[in-house]
Amino acid sequence: MNCWSCGSEWETPAGRCPACGATLRALPWRRDAAPAVPGTPARSRGGALRGLALLVVAAVVATGLGAGAAALVHRLAIGRGVPVGAAGGTATSRALARVASADLPGIVTIMALGRSGEELGTGWAVDRNGDFLTNDHVVRAGISFRVVTSGDQQFVAYVVRVDVRRDLALVHAAGLVEPPLAIARGAARLGQPVVVLAARGATNRPPVTDARVVGLDQAATVTNPAPTGPRNYAGLIRLDAHIFPGNSGGPVLSARGRVVGILTLAAQNGVGAFAIPISAAEPDLRSWLG
Repeated sequence: MNCWSCGSEWETPAGRCPACGATLRALPWRRDAAPAVPGTPARSRGGALRGLALLVVAAVVATGLGAGAAALVHRLAIGRGVPVGAAGGTATSRALARVASADLPGIVTIMALGRSGEELGTGWAVDRNGDFLTNDHVVRAGISFRVVTSGDQQFVAYVVRVDVRRDLALVHAAGLVEPPLAIARGAARLGQPVVVLAARGATNRPPVTDARVVGLDQAATVTNPAPTGPRNYAGLIRLDAHIFPGNSGGPVLSARGRVVGILTLAAQNGVGAFAIPISAAEPDLRSWLG
């Protein structure tokens, strides 16, 4: 771990830097060694290194906990994907496993190449015309774009539209046809079991994560947002999932194989992730896709 103030390194997680006593801040996941400087957007990347694919939440306001209740988050949770259905043999677990098996081949890696390196995220088809949904923060710093399939085929792509406020982006890959995922008609339910899918090429980790909806209409504040990006988010779904860089933009699916949310933020006060409800994304999709 590196201190943002003095750059000191240490092994054991702590609330304050052992060297200078600075209070730790949540920082974006970085593969380069340069420490972040307060007041400077921490979005630079090494050219051949994997970039950020999840923003980090510094304070999470859980509306269900009452006014003023907040959970502080210090670092991005880096966890392993959970093989769905491996631990339990319930009908729901088996259904989620079938959903993951059926839809995972169509999940793609969104590669945004910028001046300082690359950012990788997850995308999924919303039609059969080569249009894929992901997060705005995945493509924001990109100059050129690629969409990479699960079979490692690469397609030149471009960003069609973005909604910075909702952290959504539509990317088009000419010549690539993947089956679109079905959209849920209703909202996610508290306690609902779900499965989060990621592009393996974006995470280099197991691409399937079992989760449960543990909060609705949640608010979150990002500590160091991009200059043009929002700092505060509202109306999010909270999941009890270990999420890691590369998951950004991944679909959150119900046991019926319907998309109920799009992953956007990760937090660590134990474990946690946040998704945009599909109902919040539908106005954009209707407008963008005509």
